[in-house]
Amino acid sequence: MSGNVYPLSPPQAQAVDPRDSVWLSASAGTGKTQVLSARVLRLLLTPGVRPDQILCLTFTKAGAAEMANRVNTVLASWVRMGETDLFNQLDAIGAPIDDHTKAYARTLFASVLDCPGGGLRIDTIHAFSQWLLAAFPEEAGLEPGTRPMEDRDRALLGQRVLVDLLSEWEANGDTAALAQLETLSLRLNPDGTRRWLERCATAREAWFGPGSWQPPMAERVRRLLALGADETRETLVEWCSEDVFDASALKQVADAYHAWGAASSAPYQQAVADWLALPAEGRLDQCAKLIADLFNKEGQLKYLKNISKAAPDIGATGDDLFASLALIANRKAL
Repeated sequence: MSGNVYPLSPPQAQAVDPRDSVWLSASAGTGKTQVLSARVLRLLLTPGVRPDQILCLTFTKAGAAEMANRVNTVLASWVRMGETDLFNQLDAIGAPIDDHTKAYARTLFASVLDCPGGGLRIDTIHAFSQWLLAAFPEEAGLEPGTRPMEDRDRALLGQRVLVDLLSEWEANGDTAALAQLETLSLRLNPDGTRRWLERCATAREAWFGPGSWQPPMAERVRRLLALGADETRETLVEWCSEDVFDASALKQVADAYHAWGAASSAPYQQAVADWLALPAEGRLDQCAKLIADLFNKEGQLKYLKNISKAAPDIGATGDDLFASLALIANRKAL
């Protein structure tokens, strides 16, 4: 990159004046980095300001690297630049153009190299925060030597913890825990299960300290989910029976698809017929499948706009039906 400094527009010239506190907002490609670089140069040229007193923070590593490259390239070029060219560059950024300032400008590159770390502190916000925590761990409530964990290290640690947990369950014969994890994997897929377990691990206050969940947790989980203490699989089977489940609502849904009359409505009618033909226990086992067959991710009946033309109130019926089926399916999963 060349050490050129380009003239600034009047608004840009106002923004680089170090005597003012400035909030800069502009679209991509409009010269934000140029303005910020010029402001840093103006700060360096300000009497009484040392390079190690300047802190520049950016959002990205690329932005920090570009800022450092631009400023250092300009400073290096000033060392041997001709008088006329140096005059023009100082004038372009609104700096004083007297002989003292020009002589001082030629010394800045060496001053920057003498800074701790060998240059200006131009960092990302994350990098500066990490440095701050490392420099003052006690004030931050951290143990000395604590370092941030990279994404890959965190993923590997999570994988190792999960493997160790599975090994412990197998060694102890904890078939119930293994079965629940298998069910979770089928519902969320392996990657989804791992992400869910990671979210659980971040909720540290739920597992440690006052008010945390301590074994045995079954009764507390039941209360949280409004489950009865004596609720069993047999209870859910009864909910699916002819005497309890509102089969009329399900039949209304099937009738709405039939009234639609499109060939694509046949699978939905068949899904209802197949589920109603099952005994209560079979209905319980196929409850989640029926939800997937009839409803989208938002819990609305599929092709709702189409079937609503034939059955205007079917949307509300579908909402009630989804709530009933989801209640049963979720309890079964637990």
